[in-house]
Amino acid sequence: MTNNSKSSTSMFSDLYNNEIIGSIGVFSVINELSPISCAKVMLILPFLFHNDLVRYLNHSSTKVKSIEQLILKKPEFISNFNERFYDLIETSFNSILILNSLDIIYINKDGKIMINEGNKNKLLKDLTKNKIGIRASNMVKASQKLAYLLTEDVDNLYLQLRVKL
Repeated sequence: MTNNSKSSTSMFSDLYNNEIIGSIGVFSVINELSPISCAKVMLILPFLFHNDLVRYLNHSSTKVKSIEQLILKKPEFISNFNERFYDLIETSFNSILILNSLDIIYINKDGKIMINEGNKNKLLKDLTKNKIGIRASNMVKASQKLAYLLTEDVDNLYLQLRVKL
């Protein structure tokens, strides 16, 4: 195998964690938290593409009050966040570009990403499990709790998640 070729694990990850499902996840969180900074949007997919974390957020008894509490309760979900952040940076960026090119989101004059209310049904009118699949449906369901976590100060989020810039 040459240095330029991808491993089969990486290729599977690219197929599994792609821009289509990424766009659904990013849209779902922005829809809960619009307006949102670009820096916070870049944190969405490393959260939503972690299936165990999504399952945890979707559990009815889960009440997460802060990113610090999540880290204390479930450090295994955050331990490789920096790696996931950089692995998914291209997918995150492309998902934002897709939503912007479809005129579903836009960046306002303050640099915040916002939902274009008139076009938000362009992505999918029905974000139910039978229309978008179980995985995407679970991500949509987790978006409200994730949006709440992302209301924290952006500098604190990057610091707590140990994202190295």
